[in-house]
Order: sequence, then structure tokens, then C-alpha cells
Amino acid sequence: MRTTRVNMGEEFSISLIEEYFAMINHISIAVNDPERVANFIAELWGSMVFPFPPAPNSFFVIANDGKGTAVEVTPAGTVLVPGEGLPSEGDLEALTEEFEAKFVQSEFVPRYVATHLNISTHLNIDEIKAIANREGWRVLVCNRVEGLFQLVELWIEDTFMLEVMTPEQTQRYVEITDPKFIAQAFAENLPTPPPASVRVPDNLNLIG
Repeated sequence: MRTTRVNMGEEFSISLIEEYFAMINHISIAVNDPERVANFIAELWGSMVFPFPPAPNSFFVIANDGKGTAVEVTPAGTVLVPGEGLPSEGDLEALTEEFEAKFVQSEFVPRYVATHLNISTHLNIDEIKAIANREGWRVLVCNRVEGLFQLVELWIEDTFMLEVMTPEQTQRYVEITDPKFIAQAFAENLPTPPPASVRVPDNLNLIG
């Protein structure tokens, strides 16, 4: 790993990681018709759908991007709960299934959630809109942050927001999420750290 210090003024600087392999490998979403939604995502990716045994009636969409990117599509109301107890810490090869998280069904099924997903596709805007319209789902082209970047906002089953980016939109997104770009954009708004001589009292009580 290699880092570079970027000065944001006389009193503040940040470290930017230049060489590091990090990625989001997969995400789980819950929908009313998992098979239909899984095949829809696979169509955007030009990829494949497989059954997902850990959660009944669920499917696993593989992006086939050489990195293992995937989406687990489960039935609405599916939640993950932690297991109980812990395996032996001395044996990293021990069987752990009885201690692992489990997918279970909940009676609570929210119409909307804070979670959303942003994916890239080889399709163009018209092609994305065409398959969304075929499904009867809300779709529109959005210019986020007053035009800083663009994407296609698509509402799966009109309840779950999926952001889809064409190759051109993805290229712009990569540009603006570069830490150097972000550091420059927010340089004037970054907080100034307190002087080293300022010390927070040990007995300070915070209420809020």
C-alpha cells in the first residue's frame, strides 16, 4: 500500500491511499418477486442467475466481471439475524455453520428502505429505460448534485431504488470519487482541528 499526504492548508492534511485493492463484493436486497428482479439485474449486467440456498426462494446474480461482484435477491421481509455462541478461537478451520448468521422471515415488510444500489452496465440510456418500461417500473435520467454527475434512477417494483450507470456515466463517477478530486472540492469546507494546546476536560459530560 502506498499513501500520499495532501495539504489542505497550514493546519490540516489528509492521507490518500494510492495503491490498495478494496471493493464491495456483494449485497443482499429483499423484493416481492426475487426471480423476476434477479433476471432483470442479470439483463443489465449481461450475466447469470443462480439459486441462493441460504435463503429460501432467493437468487444470486453474478456480474461475471472477474471480481466476484454479485447481488443476492431475497423475498420481501427477509432479514439477517446473528447466530448464538462462538466457535473455538484456536481453530480457524473449525465448522462454524451453527454459529453463523441466518436469513429468516420477518412480519415487518417496509415499502421503502434507506438502502439502495448503484451498478454499472454496458447498456446505454435508451436501453436501460426500455427494459425498465417493459417491467412497468419508474425510471428517469438524473443529474445529481446540480449536474456533477449523471445516472439512471430506476425503481425496482416501484419500491427499491437502483441507480444504473452507462459506461460514460461510470467514467465520470470514477473521476469525481477520486480522493484527490474530493479533497480539492471540499478543501474550503473541511473543519480546522483545534490547537494542540486545547484539551477536552476528562470530566466533561455530553448530553444529546
